[in-house]
Amino acid sequence: MAKTTIDHSERKRMVVMKAMRLFAQIGFSKVSFREIAEATGVARTVLYRYFTTKRDIFDAAISELTQGLGDNIRVICEQRIPATERIDKVCTLVAETFHERKEFFAAVCDYVFSMVNAGHDMSERIELFTGKLRVVFAELIREAIENKECKSSLDPENTADVLYSIMESAAFRMRLGVEKDPEAAKIRFRRAIAAVRI
Repeated sequence: MAKTTIDHSERKRMVVMKAMRLFAQIGFSKVSFREIAEATGVARTVLYRYFTTKRDIFDAAISELTQGLGDNIRVICEQRIPATERIDKVCTLVAETFHERKEFFAAVCDYVFSMVNAGHDMSERIELFTGKLRVVFAELIREAIENKECKSSLDPENTADVLYSIMESAAFRMRLGVEKDPEAAKIRFRRAIAAVRI
């Protein structure tokens, strides 16, 4: 009888996706390793070979999402179009990603809140995963200023912070159920971009 080979990377990815669904439905702090094992059909002993803690699962999910998002942002940044158009495309991608992965972002928000409630400072971890986006915004704004697409009086870091704040606002509005689609976030991004254009 032929031995079945297991695609460990695919199994690990399946565990991450199903665990994130549980985190979104029940809340990070309330989900046990046993429940993750049951939901994924993977024995707990096998699950421990891939991840030692729920936080490891969570970090793997964040890493996968930010890697994919980062790759798409890089493609946009390399396009030969005005910098302000690339900023708009990055903002659109972020807004659409939030809404396509609502369940995932719900789990992220709940995780952050549960860690803060437990007394953990999450600012460094959030910056680790999302800080690159702020850098991308600042670099594109700098380029837009040099190309005379934006006002020369702009401070790239402050303007990047505004766009980043809109992104955070979009995540929380989506989590609260205030926004059902990405259009409102796209409009806020476009107003901010219009305000800095020449």
